[in-house]
Amino acid sequence: MKARIRNRFLFTIGTNFLRSLMSFTTGVLLARLLGPASYGNMAFLLGSFMGILSLLNMGSSSAFFTFMSQRTRSKRFVWSFFCWIAFQLLATLIVVGLLFPDEWIENIWLGQELSLVLLSFVAIFMQGTVWSVIQQAGESQKRTYWVQSIALAVTFIHLVAIVLLWLLGWLGLYAIFLAILIEYFAAAIIVHRKYKYSPDQLANENDDTEENILKKYLNYCLPLIPYSWITFAYIFIDRWLLQYYNGSVEQAYYAIAAQFAAIALIFTTSIMQIFWKEISEAIAQGNDDRVRQLYKKVSRLLFFISAVIAGYLMPISDVIIRNILGENYLGGALTLAIMFIYPIYQSMGQVGGTMLYASEKVSIQSIIGISFMIGSMIVTYWVLAPSDAFVPGLGLGSEGLALKMVTMQFIQVNFTAYIISRIWHWEFDWIHQPISLISCLGLGWIVNFMVTAFFSEIFSWFILLLLSGCCYILLIMLLVYMQPWLIDMTRKEIHSIANSGVRELQYIFFK
Repeated sequence: MKARIRNRFLFTIGTNFLRSLMSFTTGVLLARLLGPASYGNMAFLLGSFMGILSLLNMGSSSAFFTFMSQRTRSKRFVWSFFCWIAFQLLATLIVVGLLFPDEWIENIWLGQELSLVLLSFVAIFMQGTVWSVIQQAGESQKRTYWVQSIALAVTFIHLVAIVLLWLLGWLGLYAIFLAILIEYFAAAIIVHRKYKYSPDQLANENDDTEENILKKYLNYCLPLIPYSWITFAYIFIDRWLLQYYNGSVEQAYYAIAAQFAAIALIFTTSIMQIFWKEISEAIAQGNDDRVRQLYKKVSRLLFFISAVIAGYLMPISDVIIRNILGENYLGGALTLAIMFIYPIYQSMGQVGGTMLYASEKVSIQSIIGISFMIGSMIVTYWVLAPSDAFVPGLGLGSEGLALKMVTMQFIQVNFTAYIISRIWHWEFDWIHQPISLISCLGLGWIVNFMVTAFFSEIFSWFILLLLSGCCYILLIMLLVYMQPWLIDMTRKEIHSIANSGVRELQYIFFK
């Protein structure tokens, strides 16, 4: 069983790496081809609707995945949730498309056309809600290979679609959102065909009646309803204030920085649904030792991996901007440098959030999240509003928003980790954070300074990056060997990996 878990994880890492590479390539192409203004408008629409998806969802997708992970469910159980998803989509289209006055559309989406607003919503809903739920249901039945293969295919198809649209001269926001809609709708249908259900005659025995289904969701989701409302406001206000006070160009700087920073989340996104599934099972079985082992190992290793990636990329943020995106985006170099730190704590936050969701302690997640998001919205206004506003702010633009995101995330995830340690009566595991972060960032800056000082007149920028990357990885390997506890391993385990080859990497997460 453990071997199957490790194999699913390694397969997910591989496909997620390829997906991230293709998504990154697609994002860079769009940023260069559309330009900062149009790319910023696209990012604003994407960001605003991600907040609305949270408002509509109200924690129901987390409940669905948790319940599906516990045991195989009936077709009635699954299709009742799909009906709820369809209601979310239709209700929003009717409200925004028919009931909202024109001035509301103008003020909320800051001059975007209604047809583009509606199309972008359907596309983001298909990608962010429908496809996400389909993926979760597939993972709950341990169909990792099928789900991840389709996800990889749709990412590749999207890259090809963007290139074709550009070659045909049709590249624009309408065409991009229409492509997203079609791609993820087709992928959802394909993945769903592989589902397995418990026999319908067992539905009543398993309490999968309409009444009990509704009761289960209400018990799980009621604490998350106010959390979802605040999440909507939090996501929407961040992007709206940036667009309103600083314009689409600053929106583009922040969006491209967030996309580059997401590179550091490859391992986090690879393991999280598998981690959720295993934690749910371990908690249901009362295996507290297994829960603690998984939490500690996943937390430390994901934090360290994210810190390693940030330590290499942060010192070269201006080189990345100039040579990959072009001079038009050079004003976002500082924003990018700051945002490289964000995934380090985001990975830790996802681990903590998954622990609370999987253990059905959603009220704690709701209280913590609401408190910090309200504070974060206040800070957002303060860093973005100009000094001559009615309530003066700092007017820091995308750099200020990036700094706010890092600071608030650091505080929130550590508070959550402390609460988790109290719930399960563990020692608060924090000392690895400053040591991992300072070590990786310090080594990154030192390597970049030395390579630039000695070889900048000899090699091109790309060769310099490769050279500094090789030196950096060697130093990181030395750091891990000297301090293996940073990734919750022993030196003996490291020797075993070195002697036995790649196959032993399977034991890093699940041994």
